[in-house]
Amino acid sequence: MTSLDRTPLEGLLDKQAITEVLYRYARACDRADETLMRGCFHPGSIHRHGRYQGTSTEFVTLAMTIIRTATRTKHLVTNPLIEFEGGAALSECHYLAYHRIPNAETGAEEDNFSGGRYLDRFERRGGVWKIAERVGLLDFERFDSAAERNFAGLLPAQRSCRYPEDELYTRFLPGNRPWGVA
Repeated sequence: MTSLDRTPLEGLLDKQAITEVLYRYARACDRADETLMRGCFHPGSIHRHGRYQGTSTEFVTLAMTIIRTATRTKHLVTNPLIEFEGGAALSECHYLAYHRIPNAETGAEEDNFSGGRYLDRFERRGGVWKIAERVGLLDFERFDSAAERNFAGLLPAQRSCRYPEDELYTRFLPGNRPWGVA
């Protein structure tokens, strides 16, 4: 189906499906949900992000190693713009990422803030939109010493957790995988 063959409603539904893949990717990062992250990419998809260049399969393995080392994360995806090109879609969105990570030299925790853009080529295969190619571009990055006063007085149940302990999985989706994952 080309962009000329799409009705306005079909175009909106396709854009929403693509946007939800972008949001699931951010959720996968924050919940350290490897299965959910892998579900955002088609088999054989390619990836270039930072110093990494290779398959998305290998990128997810690398990303999960980094995310699981972090004690806290927050990923936001904003301003998705999607254009159709034949049977594919091109997407540009902005991301903001936060990671609390140990400093490689001192071991002391530090807060890493970064932001940039994802340029994605989506394909619909078997009726499902997923990323076939991703380029991650960095706009800024900052490292600060970690401060703990932001969690003072919070009970453990008031904090976000990782998969499968997070309340999303235990209370809202018990026994189920998150949306979009088989």
